[in-house]
Amino acid sequence: MRYLITLRLAPHDATLVHARALVEPYGLKVDTDYGLVSISPKRGLYVVRVDGDPGDADSVALSEEVVGVHGDVKIAPIDPDDTGSKGE
Repeated sequence: MRYLITLRLAPHDATLVHARALVEPYGLKVDTDYGLVSISPKRGLYVVRVDGDPGDADSVALSEEVVGVHGDVKIAPIDPDDTGSKGE
């Protein structure tokens, strides 16, 4: 399953290499194509996308630098012509 992990990092630690070193020991694989995304530079908050098991995600949530772990659900556009009725 894919997750988004929010990390609080000092400016000198705000690198993908450091983020990987924080989460990969828990059995999670960082999506390097997604990268390390800055969501609040003033607060030192960054996000990485990872693949792994729910238990691994629960374990990394206990890490000091982890602010939150959230499921990365796939979002798709809604067909405006779809009225919600199936086969009627």
